[in-house]
Amino acid sequence: MAHKAKARKSVARKTKSDNQILRYLIALPLIAVAIKFIVIANIQAGAWYGADGENYMMGVNGLLQEGFFSKEGKLSYWPAGYPLLIWPLAKLTVTNVFYLISFLQTIFFAYTTYFLTTQIRKTNFAYLAIITSFLISFNPTLSLSSLTVGYEAPIAACLMMSVALVMKSFSAEVGGFSIKTSVFAAAWFALAIFMQPRFLLIGLLFAVLWALKIKSKRSAVLLLAVSVGVMAITPAIMIYRNTQVINQATISTNLGVTMAIGAGDETEGGYQRSGPEVPCLPTPPATSPTDNERVKCVLKWYLNNPAKTINLAFNKSQFFWSPWSGPLVNGTMARNPWLKIAPTQQIAKNPEGNKLVYGTFGKLISYSWIIGQITLLFLGYWHLRRLGGSEKFYANLMALPILLSWLISLGTIGDHRFRIPTMALSLIFQAAGFLALKSKLPKVL
Repeated sequence: MAHKAKARKSVARKTKSDNQILRYLIALPLIAVAIKFIVIANIQAGAWYGADGENYMMGVNGLLQEGFFSKEGKLSYWPAGYPLLIWPLAKLTVTNVFYLISFLQTIFFAYTTYFLTTQIRKTNFAYLAIITSFLISFNPTLSLSSLTVGYEAPIAACLMMSVALVMKSFSAEVGGFSIKTSVFAAAWFALAIFMQPRFLLIGLLFAVLWALKIKSKRSAVLLLAVSVGVMAITPAIMIYRNTQVINQATISTNLGVTMAIGAGDETEGGYQRSGPEVPCLPTPPATSPTDNERVKCVLKWYLNNPAKTINLAFNKSQFFWSPWSGPLVNGTMARNPWLKIAPTQQIAKNPEGNKLVYGTFGKLISYSWIIGQITLLFLGYWHLRRLGGSEKFYANLMALPILLSWLISLGTIGDHRFRIPTMALSLIFQAAGFLALKSKLPKVL
């Protein structure tokens, strides 16, 4: 009887602890939402422009005036997905569309944070659930990105949903696979691809990694078929639109231009290029190279200049992981909402502070910040892998988008904005790395 009583008390304590954790996982995103709603109310029009905000809204204006097959150049040069998503909101209310964008992106981001962390709570790294919820909800750059006209925060939310759905499938009695779950996970990737096509490669490899974990070959093949089919829908929509508008079967026409910016003998690999572009002759009778021809020219230049390619890869890696401000900053995040209140920005306003921030001390801090975040990222990854079982698989699954985003940046341009969509996953690893390092410090000392 005494043994049974102790067992009941143990179960009761565990239930109480689980309920308390769940309350935190609900409360943290809700508190962040409440704060952001206050911010929205104090922003003119209800949202900030992101890096390409004006271009997206020009695309929306074109859609409002001419419909789906609008000839507005921004819709063909940049992927049309994000403007197409805003289009029905603008039709609903042009004057308050920014408020709607901020509201929907904020709610979506908060819910996906909650959904992901509740799935983490069911794993062997459940101790990361609360700290992950806090870091994602209150990371200034990542969280405030939901208040900007830009794809970064919505894609971060889509990735969180896909990862969480895979975790849920393995925690359920379905062996890691069900048609419903695979359709939903692929659909969130399809939405991410609609906004930024480079996530097509990430989504396909994500599905492959998931399929390799499933024991049943039939289920694995079915998962891949479903995933590819669902993910193909959104790029097909953009390709169809462009075949009708510009007579080109392409998602967008900016890939070659973007790759050309980050390549060449004199450039450093960032958005602000220097020196002549990679030579690229058009196919006669054309007078300028097509986007596909630019892509081929850049790839050929990389193959013919391996030493310069390695040097550019190093630069682009530094730019990709660079801080949001300071002497090493490199990218298109000048409109980062965090910079409005960042301490470094305030310090640099006077001559002495400017010298401190952009001088030797500032560079030391910036390099330490870059090295520190990458170190914690890898430490956290290896720590979760060592847990084995499904946790090893989850570590690989979360690392995949981060690594591929980094590699894609090496093939295009180095820009710290490109890491925002995968920041939520990075923060999980960095939290795990920090806690793992902290647990070992007393032993070392």
